[in-house]
Amino acid sequence: MDITSLYTAVSDMTNLRKSVIVDMIMVQLIALTLGCFLILVFSGPKMSSTDLSWIIGALFVCFSATGIVYRRLGQQG
Repeated sequence: MDITSLYTAVSDMTNLRKSVIVDMIMVQLIALTLGCFLILVFSGPKMSSTDLSWIIGALFVCFSATGIVYRRLGQQG
């Protein structure tokens, strides 16, 4: 393995298109939103009011961030 092939490999990994990075962020936000919703649905009745407040706040933040990213994607296209 020579230095040229190593440089090419590192260059290919770091020169991602912007849409790939935005897609990865969008997948993470959707997963966080879905995770918060599932925690709320399945563990909500057993949680304290403080824990419920945190989960509902996190769900609101994740849902809002997903909407913001989705709106930006719609404006670019």
